[in-house]
Amino acid sequence: MTDETPEEPFVRIREFEWHEDKRKANLRDHNIDFENAREIVDGPTIVRRSDREGEVRYMVFGFVNDEEAVVVCTFRGDNCRLISARRARRDERKKYHSRLPRRSEAGQD
Repeated sequence: MTDETPEEPFVRIREFEWHEDKRKANLRDHNIDFENAREIVDGPTIVRRSDREGEVRYMVFGFVNDEEAVVVCTFRGDNCRLISARRARRDERKKYHSRLPRRSEAGQD
């Protein structure tokens, strides 16, 4: 286990990668293409570590195609390997929005 925060590996991403059959299945099952899912790191995110079977994995909560989504990924060196992407559940959407910094009212800073 490392001392880095869950967000740190995302700063170093060089490329995104995935298994093509997994991408097609994800598109069919969740209507989110991995090609679009990689845009999640371009906006505000909440990252939670979610290891599985000895592999370090991350759940990234943010936006894909202007909808709240959850992307599960791992890292191979500086490459981010996408495992799944789906629309966030209602409870996940509430949690995501509750953790974002509040915008100030118009005219207030």
